[in-house]
Amino acid sequence: MFPFLRPTRLHHDHVGERATAPLAHRPSLFAPLSYFCVMRRTFFILLGSCLLLSLMPSCNDKPAAVPVVGRYYTGVLFGKPYAIDVVGDSVDYRAAIDSITGLYESLFNTLDPNSLLSKINAYSSRDSMFTFVDSTHAFGLVFDWAKDLHRNTFQYYDPTIAPLKRAWMVTKSRGELEPNLDSLYAFVGFDHSAKGEVIIDLNELTSDGYTYTKSQIRKTDARVELDFTTMAGAAALDAVGAYFNERGVDQFRIKYGRSAICGGKPIVDTLHVVPMGIGYDTSDQYVRIAGAAYAARTSQEKLGMIDPTYGYPVSNEMVFVSVVAPTLVEAEIFSEAFMIMGLDRASDYYTKNEQSRIESFMLYEREEQMQSASTEGFDRIMLHTDSLINP
Repeated sequence: MFPFLRPTRLHHDHVGERATAPLAHRPSLFAPLSYFCVMRRTFFILLGSCLLLSLMPSCNDKPAAVPVVGRYYTGVLFGKPYAIDVVGDSVDYRAAIDSITGLYESLFNTLDPNSLLSKINAYSSRDSMFTFVDSTHAFGLVFDWAKDLHRNTFQYYDPTIAPLKRAWMVTKSRGELEPNLDSLYAFVGFDHSAKGEVIIDLNELTSDGYTYTKSQIRKTDARVELDFTTMAGAAALDAVGAYFNERGVDQFRIKYGRSAICGGKPIVDTLHVVPMGIGYDTSDQYVRIAGAAYAARTSQEKLGMIDPTYGYPVSNEMVFVSVVAPTLVEAEIFSEAFMIMGLDRASDYYTKNEQSRIESFMLYEREEQMQSASTEGFDRIMLHTDSLINP
């Protein structure tokens, strides 16, 4: 059942009045014999007609439904489950999916001491650089993209604030007021520290100006720590989606927690429908997306967020933020950044980026009243729940 077809009222034509019955004929002496002959002839005609009809398809028979070819994959990426629906393609992509997700885990999983990022975080020498070969260029891609997102979100996305988060957890567990933020900001800040110093940088070296040879990370303080978990998980699934597009997969949906990537043609329409997960009594709780990604943040998640621009836990009017963007990386990063920065700064972002492809919907509370704000692009893809059947 396609969920977006509204039920249509059937209009029945009224049958006209019955025709008057034919006049009765007077019976003759040969009526019984005639009746027998007519009945025998009628019997054989009916029998032949039944046999003929049994060999012919009924005009009312509908074509048998053709099952949709596809596959379903599940797994865990950075501790969070993902699920992938592939439609119109029977090829087994399990090995390719595992290869892509495994690569990003090996590079960015901070819980694995053998991952590249764990080794960078543990590197303590200030006299030399940490050198490695980024053969797939995936690390450099994420690092440089993170720099861009750090600037585009007005520094509200910052992958160096893990020590800041830990310090607040320790402070609260001890019943203390707040950590020593001045000392922490000596080695927190993706662009630069509070003193204006660049505390971490990546250089990619070439042999002849063109051929890549190796990468080097420079840390001015051994305590500098990177955490790309959110971004790397999204980047891995963006890479899976790009792989499907390159292979000409007709339709796919990748779910990662509440987030999703939808690509291809709407063969199965429900795969392009994503629940927003607002959690409030509202008629608009779904979006239909294609060739895009969706992510959201709630007030519950805000409880664990730290504002990297001044070091304190987030306290603002934002209740819910959802974002639709060209990539899952952008959807994840901007949904969290908007939640942290608040409505006024989010409005500033759109004022300064009028051509932005980041579409958003926000719930916020002011004067004890729930209000909403959204971009025109987001309004066009929102679906009312009364138009859905089994979304």
